[in-house]
Amino acid sequence: MKKLFFAVILCLFFHVNFASALTFNVTFDSSVMASTNAAQITNAFTTVTQSFSDLFTNAATIRITVYWGPVGPFTSGIGLGRSQFVLVGPASYSQITNALRTHRASAADTNSVASLPATDPTGSENWLVAFPEARVLGFVSANDPTEDGEIGFATNLNYTFDPNNRSVPGKFDFIGVAQHELSEIMGRNTTQLDPSFGFVPYDLFRFTNSGARNFDPDATNAYFSVDNGVTALKLFYTNQFMGDIQDWKSSAVPDAFDAFVSAGHINPMSTVDITSMYVLGYNGPHPLAPPRLFATKTNGNVQVRFVNSPGVTFTVLATTNIAVPEANWTVLGSATESPAGQFTFTDTTATNGARFYSVRSP
Repeated sequence: MKKLFFAVILCLFFHVNFASALTFNVTFDSSVMASTNAAQITNAFTTVTQSFSDLFTNAATIRITVYWGPVGPFTSGIGLGRSQFVLVGPASYSQITNALRTHRASAADTNSVASLPATDPTGSENWLVAFPEARVLGFVSANDPTEDGEIGFATNLNYTFDPNNRSVPGKFDFIGVAQHELSEIMGRNTTQLDPSFGFVPYDLFRFTNSGARNFDPDATNAYFSVDNGVTALKLFYTNQFMGDIQDWKSSAVPDAFDAFVSAGHINPMSTVDITSMYVLGYNGPHPLAPPRLFATKTNGNVQVRFVNSPGVTFTVLATTNIAVPEANWTVLGSATESPAGQFTFTDTTATNGARFYSVRSP
């Protein structure tokens, strides 16, 4: 079991940086900057890109332009959020699967590629890859200057932009909507399973039964799975004429990747959402090696924060003497994960002086 150690001299700021290689180059269209909410929009969208940088460590730069309202590429209208993206191809099935195998880095994507058929299950040999995914899989240069996509937001709706207050009656969770659209540009998309146009890697993880991949856009029981269909992690949306069939079928538990969302609810990225990005080639931080780790003192309390692989349980310990054996350190409690992959713990027992913290799993 590996452990993380760091110290906080109370009343001083302590910050350790680890490389987080996935970066975003965002251009805000004049429609955004002319909005009365320009500062809130840009700050909230930056929060979204930072959350993706914290979660995924691939060495690539993704270029996005953000629009506000039915302008630019979205003049035909926007329901809530809308994305437009670039696809690279065609590529062969073997090129796609070899790239996915080369870039596996978690249990989820290792299992998912292990069950991929030896021959193209679609029979088309016509595969396309979203430009950001092509960057991380090595089909194009990680720093190619091509713009990866555009995102637009409807202006006839009310949003909550505050990352600390995302559930506001009558308002849509802007951060959840932005995460949804950004993930589509990054490869969580489909061509509506149209053989004449081609398939994308995400289509490979669509099942209707154990061992039964399904490429029928009208299938009503299709689900996302990373273990050859044995476990249904999320049901896909089923009406290709009313929405995106790569989105999740909405349920009682709101999710950023749901096909439809309601106002007044936070729509967080779930661990399944992050897993869906893992299987596309995006790599998360290695467990117990968080890319960001820091602690600050506020109102007499020390808050410890770090980023790590989603779903991992962490215990926080402390001591005022680093020479003391760890068995004698004080167990403070478990870190809280919210949103996925971002952990916090507030130490209400800290006093002035040096205090050392250990973060371990479990």
